[in-house]
Amino acid sequence: MNRFDNSDAFYKDRLNKKISGVCAGLANGHDLPVWSTRLVTLILFFVFPVPILIAYFAAAMILPARYY
Repeated sequence: MNRFDNSDAFYKDRLNKKISGVCAGLANGHDLPVWSTRLVTLILFFVFPVPILIAYFAAAMILPARYY
């Protein structure tokens, strides 16, 4: 099976959320540590604040939520 054909990689994790669960869902979907995903998002926010804020808000509205 193709590793890149994973439709479960993009979702919001409602149990491990800090704001809306976007970073936790992306980290869990790609088998990454949650803290590293949040750190990269925070660094990118300080470098590119407007695009990251728009992308995070869009992901929070579009991505499906998971409660497990």
